[in-house]
This record gives sequence, C-alpha cells and structure tokens, in this order.
Amino acid sequence: MGGSSQGLINLLRGWPNPDLLPVAQIKAAAASALSHPDVSTSGLLYGPDPGYEPLRQQLAKWLTSFYQPSQPIGPERICISGGASQDLACILQVFSDPVYTRHVWMVSPTYFMACRIFEDSGFYGRLRSVPEDNEGIDIEFLVRELQKAEKEAKLKGNNEPIYRHLVYAVPTFSNPSSMTMSLRRRQQLVSVARQYDALVITDDVYDQLQWQRDSASTRPHDTEAAMPRIVDVDRTLDGGSEREGADGFGNAVSNGSFSKIVGPGVRTGWAEGTKKFAYELSQW
Repeated sequence: MGGSSQGLINLLRGWPNPDLLPVAQIKAAAASALSHPDVSTSGLLYGPDPGYEPLRQQLAKWLTSFYQPSQPIGPERICISGGASQDLACILQVFSDPVYTRHVWMVSPTYFMACRIFEDSGFYGRLRSVPEDNEGIDIEFLVRELQKAEKEAKLKGNNEPIYRHLVYAVPTFSNPSSMTMSLRRRQQLVSVARQYDALVITDDVYDQLQWQRDSASTRPHDTEAAMPRIVDVDRTLDGGSEREGADGFGNAVSNGSFSKIVGPGVRTGWAEGTKKFAYELSQW
C-alpha cells in the first residue's frame, strides 16, 4: 500500500464497515419498546428468567424458518442472554463441574476467546485439542482420547460427573478454519457424546453469514441454513432425548448471537438446548 495515506486495517477483530451498523433501526426499535408499558416494564424490571416471552416466541419462529427442522422449535427451549460469551459461561456453571467433568475437547484450530472462558470456569490445564479432517471433527481421534480419559478418571475414583466431558465446536463456517462439518460427522458426534456422557456446545453464530449457493440467484443471501445444527440432530437422532435409556436431557446446546448480523457490540444472544434446557438454565 505504498504511497497511500490510509491506515492499516486491523483484522484481529470482526469490525464491520460503520455504514453497516443499523443505528436508525435500533433507535426506532428502542423508542417503540419504551413507548409501550407492557414491553418497557418487563424490559426494565427483572422479567422472566429465560427472557421476554414474545421475543423467545419470535426467535423460535425465525430459527424454525431458517433451519427447517423436522419439528418446530419451541420457545421453551430458548434462554435469552447478554451474548454468546455470557451463554458459554452460564452453560459451564450449570452443566459442568471442574471436580467431575474430565476435559474440554476443542476442535482445533479454535476460537481463542472460548479458551479463556473455559479456563475462567475452572478448566485451566484441562483443554484438549481435537484435529479436523475433511468432514470436520476427527471422530476416531476423539473416541480414542475419550477412552483414555475415562480410564484415567476411573483409576482416580471420579465417577460422579454432571457431564463427564465437554466438546466445543463451531460446526458451520468454523472460526478460524472456515470448515463446515458434514451431516454424517454431526450425527457421529452426537452418538459419541451420548456414549461418553458429553455435552456438545456449538457456537452457531456464523450460520446466517453465508454466500448464496446458486450463482444465478438474485437473493442477497440464502434464507435457509446450509446444514442442520447439532442440537437439532440430537433432538431427532434415534428418538432424541425420548429414546430408551435417555434421562430427558440431550447432549447438545446451541449458542447463538445477534451481534454477527446486527453489530459486534450488541450483546444479545440466546442458548438453545435439546430439551428442558431453558428451564434448567433459568434456575441458575
């Protein structure tokens, strides 16, 4: 860029063009919400633990429309939060315990901020790297290492976990590898999570940031997801949480955020589980 007076562009963070920030729309939405007592009162007081019910209902409809699951997504599966990072911290505090949970298995390369959140939650020195292959997470490697970890835990008398393991992944348009995990690999991962009592935590924050698949299309972006989420695979595969031997809880949770499509500083997100998730998380 010799001779240019323009400064360097910092690619470390996801800074959008300021012209893309929806200032006018957010201002209008805030004015509308604060003008209606039935909305503003609930919003400014504590409100329901899982989040504002009409918001959860609309979010459920939007997610159902985008992901097209075999069964509609219900608002009872969704818990509103202050962003994907807060979601991850809350999930760890409710569904894991550093005393009993063996390891955090992270698809490598991984999102660097997630490492800090796991370490702050008591898993310092317990993060384990899992490589990718051409379909996503290397299942054979993961199973082999899970077996080793189980043998070590049993030798130490560690047999009373909440979830014995945590698996963290960005399965669609992964940050930073850009890999999208295949449907077959997602199904395999759910099966392995059930076998080893693992909770799969997926950051599904990039799913809406996709190019149109058909070059002849006039649409600015696709209106349907490129791949089913792992939480939806867990919900239906072999009967989901209602299958024989299941305890009513699933083995996957989806972490979502509006910040990627509205503004990186707009800290609004949601977490969605296979079943009973929003209720259990709200009790924390």
